[in-house]
Amino acid sequence: MNMFTVRFAHLESLPNYKKNDVIFRGDKIGRMGTTGQSKIDHLHIDAIEGLIDKIVRLKDIGYEEGKLYKPNIKQLNYFIDSELFNHQIHITTPFYDPEYKKTFKKDHPAYDVVPKDRKKTNKHFDIFWNRSKSGIVLSVGFDIGGYGNYILIGFES
Repeated sequence: MNMFTVRFAHLESLPNYKKNDVIFRGDKIGRMGTTGQSKIDHLHIDAIEGLIDKIVRLKDIGYEEGKLYKPNIKQLNYFIDSELFNHQIHITTPFYDPEYKKTFKKDHPAYDVVPKDRKKTNKHFDIFWNRSKSGIVLSVGFDIGGYGNYILIGFES
């Protein structure tokens, strides 16, 4: 059994969950927003190995020796589908995007995603748990250091 943590960040408001709540496929997690250091509505989503109930900075995630947390692109990719927003998605920042690194001088072992119709309407800004297995809420909060409103959900593959 392998365990992972997925982070949903820059949410419009704090999700209405508490630690140890169980999330099932189709449950609304929150709503895409622009909190923290975000400049425009989007969802930051990343997945790391293990169950982690605290904010992990991008600088601490990576495949290199000395990084404290390992990203898991395979598990993360399972979230990138139309069930996430109940609408087609558009990736605005790919996993390990070289342009992001050039601009912000750091790696981005994550995706930034939006619903494809975000410029026409905000009716698909709601975010849903799209995994067949349930998840467990590890932490909910506001990160003043960049992620704004977030939820961390643990799951098993």
